[in-house]
Amino acid sequence: MEVKQKEGRLLIVDDSKSVLNALRMLLKPEFAEVITLSNPNSLVHEIETRDIDIVLLDMNFKAGESTGNEGMFWLREIKKRKPHIEVVMFTAYGDIETAVKATHEGAADFILKPWENEKLLATLKSTLKLRKSNLTVNDLLRRGMKG
Repeated sequence: MEVKQKEGRLLIVDDSKSVLNALRMLLKPEFAEVITLSNPNSLVHEIETRDIDIVLLDMNFKAGESTGNEGMFWLREIKKRKPHIEVVMFTAYGDIETAVKATHEGAADFILKPWENEKLLATLKSTLKLRKSNLTVNDLLRRGMKG
């Protein structure tokens, strides 16, 4: 029987330790590496020192905050520094307007809390495929420009 090699490095940023623990238990068997942060302030350091494929990013970090502005700020920071990292936004206060805004800013997808395990896994796996195909296209374009 063939053992499938786990792929993908995930960085999960959420202020809830119980959410981080639940996600780590769910995702560790499925991905090569799962890194969790409860504070977004070290997010930039993590993406600049590790080879991250996907960031699962909470949209609200302060208690009582539900605008999504913090998540949008960090999404822009990630895309400015590492445009090839795919970002999936994660929030309990989802609305269509916020989702559309996040995708316009470069988010690959949007997950609502509480999440369904199968849907979350499917979203992250398809986001990883998207990242790999984008990297391939960029590599081919880079090589084509040299020739």
